[in-house]
Amino acid sequence: MKKKILITGANGFFGTRFIKKYQEQFDITATDVEQLDITNADMVDAMFSSVKPDYVIHAAAIAVTDFCNKHPEIAWKVNVEGAMNVAKACKAVGAKLVFISTEQVFNGNEEAGPYTEEHEPVPDTVYGQNKLEAEGKLREILDEMWILRFTWLFGLPERQTSINPNVLWNAMQALINGTKMAERPNEFRGLTYAHELIDQFPKIFEIPYGTYHTGAHNPASRHEIAEHILHELGQEKRLAELLEAAPAPKTRDVRLDTSKLAAHGIRFTESKAALTKCLREFGY
Repeated sequence: MKKKILITGANGFFGTRFIKKYQEQFDITATDVEQLDITNADMVDAMFSSVKPDYVIHAAAIAVTDFCNKHPEIAWKVNVEGAMNVAKACKAVGAKLVFISTEQVFNGNEEAGPYTEEHEPVPDTVYGQNKLEAEGKLREILDEMWILRFTWLFGLPERQTSINPNVLWNAMQALINGTKMAERPNEFRGLTYAHELIDQFPKIFEIPYGTYHTGAHNPASRHEIAEHILHELGQEKRLAELLEAAPAPKTRDVRLDTSKLAAHGIRFTESKAALTKCLREFGY
């Protein structure tokens, strides 16, 4: 019998690709805000009681930083209270939870990354604060849970999936639209090919419960990454025309150390090589 997975935020960049990959392997119940208001505890309880999932992947969130900063009450209700409703419903039906968190929990840390799971997060955005608070509250509710702190996922448009702003798609849009890219030479973050994560995802269900940093190692800056993408697209002679350094008042470094996950056999290609891999897979 197929294992049952209920996924929230199913219409998103990660969710649509996950469903497309595993719709035959698992019995998947896909929910987004149209099917399930996670801020409504009664609705969440009823849905979980009906489906009785083995696993729940909680990917639903308001992740737009500016919106969260401007509307902190709405953000908290979805990102924290909604997550708590999901965790309580998991406990009631005996489902194991995968909670999707974020590198942004380290956005306010003064020391440079990469950060391990043992580093104390100091988020300075409402979204990062929401996710860190939710992590703590969910640990109080549920023992059978994996917290995955994601880096920035990238990929290209595909049939029957959604697209999000990401480093590769942004660069290609800039080329299509004839706009100059402005990237920061002192911003560092992990950049993970979405399919590398999704292809390995069932392994998550086999590792010990706990908090894990997820994604690719990336020693390059955003500016260096943009240079690499343009080079791979055959535009290296036009770098000065297509790319400039964005003003950067201070260094931002939210890279994650993912060696804990690697010790369980879940590994990722370094970001530059992963970008090249993605472009080759799409015929570029």
